[in-house]
Amino acid sequence: MQINENEREVWVYSYRLPPDHGLKPKEISGVGRKLLSFALKNRFGITGFPLEIGLGEYGKPYLAAHPGIEFNISHSGLYVVVAVSDVPVGIDVEEVQDRDLHSIARYAFSPDELKRFEESANKAETFFRTWVSKEAFVKWTGEGITSDLKKLPMNGWHQFIDLGEGYCCAVQAEKPMAVKVEEVRNL
Repeated sequence: MQINENEREVWVYSYRLPPDHGLKPKEISGVGRKLLSFALKNRFGITGFPLEIGLGEYGKPYLAAHPGIEFNISHSGLYVVVAVSDVPVGIDVEEVQDRDLHSIARYAFSPDELKRFEESANKAETFFRTWVSKEAFVKWTGEGITSDLKKLPMNGWHQFIDLGEGYCCAVQAEKPMAVKVEEVRNL
């Protein structure tokens, strides 16, 4: 099926956990799978669960029974997000936290990214926007964090998703796409 570039879409579904959720990381991953199931049913009409998820060469997940559908899942803090499309996509969400951002930036940012970070009036925002862009990039390409983060080409296209104060989220793909965002309240 040939797709017009102007018709490309990525659907981003977000789910906010209750503040007192008490879930373990494995249980939060289960919420991610439920959100993926919701997204696939809502966007592509796919039912027939549980989903058979395979792993690519570098660990990027894919749907064994639906190779034309791409997805990516991320979670941090109270948010779980899923991106689904018919082209490769990556998504990352991070809770903005107080940590040693300078050390991480020196380790992971290119010289230009590091300069922007160091000259920024809002270091936390600059750091997390750069970080989620990098994470979404390696998830889009399927590489994972297998290469030097400072040397990522950071080509392609990305867009930030507003989840509210204290969170930073980005979706990444090869070319610009229409982004549809939906908050899911019940899973």
